[in-house]
Amino acid sequence: MNLEALTWVDRAEIILVFAALALLVLAPRLDNNSLATALVGLLAAAAAAACGIEDGGAARLPLIVTAATIAAAMLLLNAAELFDDRQRPECAALVVIGGIGAIVMSTGASLLEIAVGVEMISLAGAALTALGQGERPLEAGFKYFLLTAITFATFLFGMALVFVATGSLAIPVSAGAVAGMSGLNLLVAAGVGLMVIGLAFKLAVVPVHFGALDAYTAGPASFVGFIMVASKLGAALALARLAPAMGASVEALLMGIGLATIAFAVVASFAQTDLRRLLAYSAIAHAGFLALGASCGQPGIPATKFYVVGYGAAALLCFAAVAGTGTSGFPISALGPSSGRGLGRARSLALLLGLLSLAGIPPTPGFFTKLAVLEAAYKQWGAIPTLIAALGGVVGVIYYLRPMPDLLASTTTTEAKQTGIASALWVLVVLALGFAPSLAWFLAK
Repeated sequence: MNLEALTWVDRAEIILVFAALALLVLAPRLDNNSLATALVGLLAAAAAAACGIEDGGAARLPLIVTAATIAAAMLLLNAAELFDDRQRPECAALVVIGGIGAIVMSTGASLLEIAVGVEMISLAGAALTALGQGERPLEAGFKYFLLTAITFATFLFGMALVFVATGSLAIPVSAGAVAGMSGLNLLVAAGVGLMVIGLAFKLAVVPVHFGALDAYTAGPASFVGFIMVASKLGAALALARLAPAMGASVEALLMGIGLATIAFAVVASFAQTDLRRLLAYSAIAHAGFLALGASCGQPGIPATKFYVVGYGAAALLCFAAVAGTGTSGFPISALGPSSGRGLGRARSLALLLGLLSLAGIPPTPGFFTKLAVLEAAYKQWGAIPTLIAALGGVVGVIYYLRPMPDLLASTTTTEAKQTGIASALWVLVVLALGFAPSLAWFLAK
């Protein structure tokens, strides 16, 4: 094999494949050694991130962000609430496999590669969810798997329509890619539309958000952050790459879905009394902003990428703060100092920072990423859709404020296992992106 002929993406994928195989082969020896298991995953993530740094093109962002999500899951591995603690090596391997899927979805040169990436991250996410303690994670994992199968079939059908119309599995340049065969142009647009629906589930937008909602709520918090960010990264970038082939009608549909998702998530969030469920509806609202960015054509691509970085950092920080608190639910009222279940001072402050960023309060990264998407939406769709999205973001601040008084008052201490290191690292990342947003914009551009 000529190594010089391999791209940096190829090298990163090969490294991650060997890391996953090593974790599976050595699982019997690593089942009681979480530190060694996490170290293998961290080394693989560091190597993938190094490949991303060396890559000077569009693959730099997905490689670095995916490596960061894998590292976050590995740092929280010991705090994962698993049905059987001896399954940590297998869970680490599933995280790495899901990371490969996110990279393939984001950088694949053909529709077939995107399909393979979708299936890899979907199956890994369903398995990681189902391996949690109790019955709720198993039920959530089954729902996630079932909806994944349905939406993946939709994606494959759309891909087949594009192949029939064009004779190729290459990503279409436009809906009119088959010039001179106007009867097939509609077939291309229909195929791309079905693939958009298939990717919409991975993005967790309305009305295909239910499986992801249960997974985000009931799965082990150590892995939910990874599932949430990696799947949104892959789906958002795949949608942005398909945007030129959508045509105005499909782009308008995606814009409408994005606005409907923002509105639905904001309204539903006010009824939530559980912190994990509040974060899950927050993920759906942010998926709406990502869908809105992906609907904006070429101007929306860098804005969508920028949004993924800012949202991913905040979401990973929040789930690092709540990792190790169980899968049976965490009432918002339990955050108070008198409940006996508080997160402790350090983790409460970390969660507070994460919520501020998710809410888009300046100068956190969430503020700058929302501005970028709203600017792209205004250029593409005008004032009314932009105002609707902006109003959703502003009203959404209210439900993010609900846990904050208890977080500020919390002085209890709880066992954090490995969550302290992960929380501290993501606090630094969020602060860095907040005070130097140009770092994330450089990756997005």
